[in-house]
Amino acid sequence: MKFFLVFLLAFLSVSQAFADQRDEQRVWLGIFAKKKITENYDLWAETQLRHDETHQTMNQTLNRFGLLRSLNEHHDVGVLFAFVQTGLMKEYRPTLQYVYKNNGPIDSFSIRNRLEGRDIEDSATIAGSDANSLRFRSQLRWGHTLNHDYDLVLWDEPFATLTHEKWTGNHFIDRNRAFIGTRVKYEQISFEVGYMNQYIPRQTRSVSEHILALYFFI
Repeated sequence: MKFFLVFLLAFLSVSQAFADQRDEQRVWLGIFAKKKITENYDLWAETQLRHDETHQTMNQTLNRFGLLRSLNEHHDVGVLFAFVQTGLMKEYRPTLQYVYKNNGPIDSFSIRNRLEGRDIEDSATIAGSDANSLRFRSQLRWGHTLNHDYDLVLWDEPFATLTHEKWTGNHFIDRNRAFIGTRVKYEQISFEVGYMNQYIPRQTRSVSEHILALYFFI
């Protein structure tokens, strides 16, 4: 219960910060696959499609793959690589990942940390000479079992830019994502559906994206 209160307070505090902003609507679809190759190693692959409902266009596509290693019951590490296309901008993201998880019979809690490089293709013409950057993101996630088939899911993920570039807005906190929804389990497949808010600070007018998120896990 205490994790629920922590997440709820974080979610509300983030929402209160959305004072001077532009509101937009999005629909995000994601498919995530994890396949065990040895006792301690797994392959990871995912595809995400992010549609801009406000302007009726595909805002972003993301493909990420990598190798995960389980250290023990609670700790995982991984090396990932993502290709992201946002409009005409193509971006490459090499990533180091660390996950702590504690799964109980009713409640589960995890922290996923990623150190993420961002390399922009044709950076001089698209984002300026200082396009490459490095950021750290940390997702705190809490799940609560409602019954055999459904879980309540809450998570919050701030993104911190460790370098300073004009194209990232010169903000230390690049963005924040907060999610509330449900996880539905069916045999070996599950999916999560819910509301996500992505808040992106800007020098002039910040953006608050209201997102319907649907994620499949296979």
